[in-house]
Amino acid sequence: MKPLLIVTFLCFINVSFGDDPGKDKIGSLRVEMIFATNEDGDRAGPRGKVTPEAQVMAMKEIEPLRFKYYRTLGVENPEILRSYESWATPLRPSKEMLISFEPLKREGRGRIQMALAYWQSKRKLFQTNPTLVKGKSLYLLEPEWRGGRLIIQVELLELTE
Repeated sequence: MKPLLIVTFLCFINVSFGDDPGKDKIGSLRVEMIFATNEDGDRAGPRGKVTPEAQVMAMKEIEPLRFKYYRTLGVENPEILRSYESWATPLRPSKEMLISFEPLKREGRGRIQMALAYWQSKRKLFQTNPTLVKGKSLYLLEPEWRGGRLIIQVELLELTE
């Protein structure tokens, strides 16, 4: 009886701890955090790098994103997992400002609906469920910070079919 119990237990361990298809990579994002202000761009601090001009021009086409100065604070390219919430930490090593994301459903070729949330100081400040399109940027205007505003740019880089 004991050997049968041990074999059953070992089979259960093998089945329950096997590969999890929910952890499969189905794509990747580009998450960029940008500081924007009409006052002094140096308020972003030492980590703020001048944002490329093409990117600035794209943001200035959108009325609420028009500012005088833009500084890129950080960029990360996290993987999208099939069934799990993932995190982007564009201000590494700091975990003060985070973006959580989880796929909800595919909306067709090169399109996916995601649950996106912005976290600051371990508090969720907002959540949205946009449909991301491969190669197109989504801009999220954040609350005031250091005399300016944070802009989070999210772009779907790749998506498996």
